[in-house]
Amino acid sequence: MKKVIYCFSGTGNSLNAAKIIAKTIGGATVVSVRKDTVSDLAADADVVGFLCPVYEWDIPETMKDFAEQLTVNPKAYTFMVATYVAVHGRCFETMDAILRQKGTKLHYGKALRCVASQCIVYEPFPSPRFMVPRSNRHAKKIGKAVASGRHNAYPRMSPVTRRLYGKMMTPFMNVQHEFDKGFYTSDKCVGCGLCSKLCPCRNITMEDKHPVWNHNYIGCNACVVYCPTKAILFETPEAYRNLDNAISRRLGLPDKRTRYHNPAIEAKDMLMQQEEVSVE
Repeated sequence: MKKVIYCFSGTGNSLNAAKIIAKTIGGATVVSVRKDTVSDLAADADVVGFLCPVYEWDIPETMKDFAEQLTVNPKAYTFMVATYVAVHGRCFETMDAILRQKGTKLHYGKALRCVASQCIVYEPFPSPRFMVPRSNRHAKKIGKAVASGRHNAYPRMSPVTRRLYGKMMTPFMNVQHEFDKGFYTSDKCVGCGLCSKLCPCRNITMEDKHPVWNHNYIGCNACVVYCPTKAILFETPEAYRNLDNAISRRLGLPDKRTRYHNPAIEAKDMLMQQEEVSVE
């Protein structure tokens, strides 16, 4: 049986869950979804999975663009897991709509609570010491459900969230291209280029051995949390200061802020384009 899991991950939570689920279902190919990722594995796969975090109450734009171009076996069992902490929004509805255009549908969907890792806004929470083991246990349960071919009514956007979307998310989406103007590097930067290699959106180029952000940022923070010298800093850009709301007023990256990434996922794991995960 051919099984493939497509995973978009910024701070490693989704990639860690993808690996756990791949192992639990008896092995699968885990493909890292980036802006330039092309894959034909789903065309004849028996099981096709999607793993990603929730950004702005939806799936990341990079995952959406990839899924829209993907050829999926209409007879395959398809599932999706969204890593989140509070609001999963309409991510499952978005993926189901994409799959229905391909002649299939989302058979199983589950939201998986993980450590919130937006270090530009807050300290990681809930405590990784508590939350990481909990997430791992739940990922194994999800894997067992997928292995059994379980179907479910996937989580839908709540009426309250749907009403609030325009007010809460639209202002940020309108200026999102301005967000990465807040990034800069300190003198700790050694010009290693890891941030550019890691960026799943191909948003970072190196000039004079320093990173330059090219305004295609979608919120993954991989460059920040995996920087080996913690050289990447952030100040609230003008467009976000002008929003003047509770979230924009919290933006910033103090030196003491914890730059969390999933403890099981190192930079080398994030750089791997495709990995065969099997049962040991």
